[in-house]
Amino acid sequence: MTDSTPPPNPPPTPQIVNKDPAVRYDVPQDVLDDERLSIAEKSKRLADWEFDLTRRSESNDEGMAITPIDRSEKLASLLEQVKAAQATLADQAGDAANSTQ
Repeated sequence: MTDSTPPPNPPPTPQIVNKDPAVRYDVPQDVLDDERLSIAEKSKRLADWEFDLTRRSESNDEGMAITPIDRSEKLASLLEQVKAAQATLADQAGDAANSTQ
């Protein structure tokens, strides 16, 4: 007799999990602190995060609020943190490039 129970769902692939940095990281600084990532990977994750936050902010501005008004300020603050992390990463990339010359 065969078991009719369907097989369990496989875990999500890393590509799917990593598409939304906000799912994996609490704050942008966590991306910078993740030693498993290269500078390019950190840059990509921060750029993805910035894109998502900008899109959500623009939707709110156009009256298509997808977040409560009280969260708009949190989105703006998080976007500032992402941009600051990107600036820090750019400095780190510049320092790394200068140290190899």
